[in-house]
Amino acid sequence: MVNDEVVLLDTYVSMFGMRVRIALAEKGIPFEYREENLRNKSPLLLEMNPVYKKIPVLIHNGKPICESLIIVQYIDVVWKDRPLLPSDPYQRAQARFWADYVDKIFFAGRKLWTTKGEEKESGKKELIEYLQVLEGELGNKPYFGGEIFGFVDVAFVPYYCWFYAYETCGNFSIEQYCPKLIAWGKRCMERESVSNSLADPHKIYEFVQLMKKRSKQDPITELEHRKKVVSDHFNGQVCTIAMLLVVSLWPLFTLPLWEVSPSLFHAVLSSAQFDLLRRDDIASADHEPGLIISTYDALLFRLSSLVAAKAMN
Repeated sequence: MVNDEVVLLDTYVSMFGMRVRIALAEKGIPFEYREENLRNKSPLLLEMNPVYKKIPVLIHNGKPICESLIIVQYIDVVWKDRPLLPSDPYQRAQARFWADYVDKIFFAGRKLWTTKGEEKESGKKELIEYLQVLEGELGNKPYFGGEIFGFVDVAFVPYYCWFYAYETCGNFSIEQYCPKLIAWGKRCMERESVSNSLADPHKIYEFVQLMKKRSKQDPITELEHRKKVVSDHFNGQVCTIAMLLVVSLWPLFTLPLWEVSPSLFHAVLSSAQFDLLRRDDIASADHEPGLIISTYDALLFRLSSLVAAKAMN
């Protein structure tokens, strides 16, 4: 397609955006890169992705495609040279399964700088377990697709440049647990499409430290930012901190006073704080799955938490 116009809305440290950059590079597709400020998203991003308001967004001849794995598959279908997905239907389904599994790393890994103590150790344990499962799938193959660098490699290798941040924040060595994955990552880095697309691991670590520092030193600004983020995901409704707290603390108002044990009270308050922080984390990282997108959904989530809490008391 000679006259294609391809624009990528992205941010440098995003592992999701890196997937798209690698796929475009593998196919030899020229594109215009536009860096997005996730704390002040451009009108173009909000127009092109009005539902999630997230990067990456690929704009192909004026038409937006959103969600990184969907974008990579779109690229593979439109530009057929150097296919990333296998032609066999079963192998294609397996590749999609493992590409989806890869994102479990995101949720476990981020606990290494957003939590402390036992929760942080739990996150580290989860991360190692997910990586070991992926290493088992890789086996002795050079790439997840066998001899050919393919879809699962594109989905997973952006996390390789985040390993330094995971290891530094978690004080452990991934190579100690998953030596084959490290060898695979180094092998992938020999490809220009990968080495030219991945972010500098030290820049990623600086980004992580900046997020931690910003949340500690500028709580008022962060609070306003959280309100804006939640408002965006409530379809533009005015969303106040009071609304968030009502949703989060609602279980305490539905119980007789004598049923509100100290442990339940502490759990709900902690959960309320978690709700506020989680929405900010969603915006900062712009990750793809796991959004609570309406007050109704949040209320149902809190009700289920109440049932579980009562069962434990």
